[in-house]
Amino acid sequence: MLRFRIYMDKDRETAWLNRMSEKGWAMTRFFMGFYWFAACAPGEYLYQVDFGRKFGLVTKEYREFMEGIGVEIVQTWGFWIIVRRPASEGAFELYTDLDSALAHYGSIRKMFRVGLAVELACFFMELWAAVSGFAAGWFFVCLIGLVVAAFLNMNMQLNDTIAELKERKGEPAECCSRRVSPLVPCGLLLNSIALLFLNDEAWHGIKLGTQIAAIVLMLAGIVVTGRGRKRQGR
Repeated sequence: MLRFRIYMDKDRETAWLNRMSEKGWAMTRFFMGFYWFAACAPGEYLYQVDFGRKFGLVTKEYREFMEGIGVEIVQTWGFWIIVRRPASEGAFELYTDLDSALAHYGSIRKMFRVGLAVELACFFMELWAAVSGFAAGWFFVCLIGLVVAAFLNMNMQLNDTIAELKERKGEPAECCSRRVSPLVPCGLLLNSIALLFLNDEAWHGIKLGTQIAAIVLMLAGIVVTGRGRKRQGR
């Protein structure tokens, strides 16, 4: 069985893979958002998604350690490592103490911060190209804007997770930050559709109206996000 999903949140991905296992489908392979599943006994495996230190690789020590505790490495993809263990061996958690969990999520947040910086640089480069007369640049501005919004949202979400772990440990934590309103990426997506499909002169009026609606959505999303962050800070 083949399923297509896009996850940036590894905890949501883990929960989904375990739900699929409970339904009798064991994940066996992953490639660019496509998950392959094979039939298994309901709940036969428990899955976890780990974060590696090397892009697309696992060290010999990591592999030997996982084999030693009865864990199978199913797939590596970028920095992500999908592993599983038979449910018959009991509960399966990779990071059971607060210090290791904090280090784990801190590494993930660092990756998303670097990715956000790179995507922002690409966003402004495409924006400059679009303003300079490269018409297709506006389409790429919108697409990269969607990625920027997603990366920003993950950074905020990881801030919340790390703050919660620090509070549980008794350490001072940064104020939790609200996630980016879904209205922002919706507005960017709507504008991308207008730029991609409504270029003919006959569609000029509809294109203008669509872009105005997209701007309204994005502005509303920014306002909603800002108000949410103020409430969190009170």
